[in-house]
Amino acid sequence: MPSQTPIKNVVVLGATGNIGLPIVKALVNHRNHYSVTAVTRNAAKSKSLFPPQVKVAESDLSPSSLRTLFQDQDAVVSCVTSNSIATQKSIIDVALESGIRRFIPSEFGMDSGNPAAADLIPLIATKVPLTEYLKANQDQMSWTAIITGMFFDWALRNPFPLAYDIPNRKAVVYDSGEYEHECTNIDKIGEAVAALLSPEHEEETANEFVYVNSFTATQNKVVAAIEEAMGEKMEVTRDTSLGLRERMLGAREKDPNDPITGLGLIVASFFGVGGLNEYSKNTKSRLWNVRLGLREEFLEETVREEVAKWKKGAGENDSMSRSNRKPGQAE
Repeated sequence: MPSQTPIKNVVVLGATGNIGLPIVKALVNHRNHYSVTAVTRNAAKSKSLFPPQVKVAESDLSPSSLRTLFQDQDAVVSCVTSNSIATQKSIIDVALESGIRRFIPSEFGMDSGNPAAADLIPLIATKVPLTEYLKANQDQMSWTAIITGMFFDWALRNPFPLAYDIPNRKAVVYDSGEYEHECTNIDKIGEAVAALLSPEHEEETANEFVYVNSFTATQNKVVAAIEEAMGEKMEVTRDTSLGLRERMLGAREKDPNDPITGLGLIVASFFGVGGLNEYSKNTKSRLWNVRLGLREEFLEETVREEVAKWKKGAGENDSMSRSNRKPGQAE
């Protein structure tokens, strides 16, 4: 979809979330110098999180609120949480009414373009109709769905009991630990969004699933990298990805609203079930890293950086704890 003028004005919904913040910062820092509106539920509380040139707006994501925000905007990036995915249909409708040129839905995960995805993961089942709706209206507004696999650095810095738990030196390794799966650091997601909206890539990324990653890894390599960076061994528990899936399905029947079951089903597919997280192997021609000019990243370097951040934080917390002890109190 060729354009007379470059995309300049970009609205980011859910801008304070795990990927919303990196996306806003990447847009601001990109050589295209996008004008960014960060939309949150509490603008006053969130304003300090963003660079000063970012306009921070408050919205409950209602159509009336969004109609005002979407005026004179070129693109919308939706980073709404999984609990708000159902609201995207009305967001898309307002974007269509407002003349938005490009819509990026809240995908940012496993390969929802895989026909098996909706049957394997309930969350993806809610996303597929939205992509189909965008396809049905792509003559009015183009779209791009970004597939990223596992949020790798985020998973390392947040104790993740179903996989890696650095503070407690524990890891769960599925099957042989040799399944090659896609890992993407959250800053790379922001870089991909900024790149695909640029004049160089706007046309070729229109109405496409865009696949990116930071690297392809195995769990055995991840654990080895963590142990090397930590200077100590992890306590490794062995499990099977199919076994995890079956347990999560059983738990889901008892409590359909339990968020842990949804996460468990995603983790099972991260590490093998359904082939949803190996797109660099199956669709090499569609891996967009080089085409978008994204910087190369490496597993060991990412792990070293995350472990160093954790050690620094743990040391500071320990120092604060000691400084608050009463004189003579035992350590």
